[in-house]
Amino acid sequence: MRHLLALILALAMSSPAAAADASRGPLDYPLKQYGLMLGIAILGGVVSWYGKVRSGAIQAVSVMQFVGEICTSAFAGLLAFWVAEWAGTPAMLQAALVGIAGHMGTKAISALEEFAQQRLNQKGQS
Repeated sequence: MRHLLALILALAMSSPAAAADASRGPLDYPLKQYGLMLGIAILGGVVSWYGKVRSGAIQAVSVMQFVGEICTSAFAGLLAFWVAEWAGTPAMLQAALVGIAGHMGTKAISALEEFAQQRLNQKGQS
């Protein structure tokens, strides 16, 4: 799954639409858009949590694990949204990336961290 996210991000970065409006900041997006992206990310987190419950990895009655999964998923989805928006990714692909990142949770955060590290290394070598 990590490789899928990296592949999608690499394809998004190589697209002609990658020249996003750099002057747009996180507070310039409507609440409706943030609500949709966070909803998709949280849905991905719920699916991940349910899969862990079904496999017996966690207990369904553990509220702390559920809340932790949802919070991590929301954060990972938000980061994926910002990266995809920065890259100029089309809206439908952004929604898919946010859902995948929400489902991946901490794995997505690690993948985004590796992606950022690679970008910084490339800029340092130029």
